[in-house]
Amino acid sequence: MSKLTKVIIDTDMDFDDYMALAYLLQHPQIEVLAISVTGCGAAHLSKGVENLANFLTLYSDETQKLPILKGANAPLRYSNVFPANVRQGADSHYQATFPQENRQANIYEAQAWLTDYFLSTSDKVTVLSIGGGTNFGQLFQAAKTDKQLQTGIFNAIEQIVMMGGNLTDEYITPGASGNILDTLGDNPYYSNAVAEWNIFIDPLGAQEVIDSGIPVTLVALNATQDVPIDNDFVTQLKRIQSPQAQFLSEVLDYPDNKEGIGSFLSFWDPLAACVITNPDIVSTQPFAICIEQAMNEEQDTSGKLIVDEVDGTKINVAISANKSLVYETYLAVFND
Repeated sequence: MSKLTKVIIDTDMDFDDYMALAYLLQHPQIEVLAISVTGCGAAHLSKGVENLANFLTLYSDETQKLPILKGANAPLRYSNVFPANVRQGADSHYQATFPQENRQANIYEAQAWLTDYFLSTSDKVTVLSIGGGTNFGQLFQAAKTDKQLQTGIFNAIEQIVMMGGNLTDEYITPGASGNILDTLGDNPYYSNAVAEWNIFIDPLGAQEVIDSGIPVTLVALNATQDVPIDNDFVTQLKRIQSPQAQFLSEVLDYPDNKEGIGSFLSFWDPLAACVITNPDIVSTQPFAICIEQAMNEEQDTSGKLIVDEVDGTKINVAISANKSLVYETYLAVFND
């Protein structure tokens, strides 16, 4: 039997985070060590932690006791936020039904747990970053002045797979547009047309992750736009009678989510999760990347990925994906 891949997941408990979490928790070759929650993304921090704890009741007693790490409630830079309707949906766990309240939840302060873990572990781990860069950005900032922590992190983390960002047609053909304005609808309160939400929420946190010195695979919108969540996928998911698959079907039935099926919803976070178990589902290219940090409220480009061979950090960027193979890879774990 092959060795299990140990994973720490960082999440903002959006609808697609449930999809990514369910996939990795279900996968026979993955051992989830801990899950950190940020309050800077879709769900507010307290609700995100509560929802995660109760989501774990879909699994075994052992899984219900996984360390839940209560992370940041503010980004490292700026105060960009999702629309209220997005946060309300996430806070309400999209009205999907948890089996029960998790009375076995082990909740820790994220920076304290992560610091203790990386100072003491001999594990080799992968980090899945699907909630923006704030939690691990804070950790990497602290490591700059703590050589023992820095050594522990470098020895332990083999790779970071991060969902976020987009390379525009300035750098690659076909390019991918940002998704900020698409989410804001008819009353946009931001002017940014070039960034993706996970990076936009905290440009500095994301830059800290990219600059960490750890190998990074960035699953960008260029790849996720190849894998829409369409009606065929939803139909296949609904046919699976496992409690986990049925819960995800409920999440996707939430009105705001259902409206986006076959139109604007993509396989954002679950694609990143699938890359951990099957890297061949995406095509990647190395790029030297830095992230625009300056904000201009009239013509904002903060959070934009910039290809810069002089000042950028070389990472792998997923630029396309095989839709049918992604669906097959994802659904297989729920059919076993």
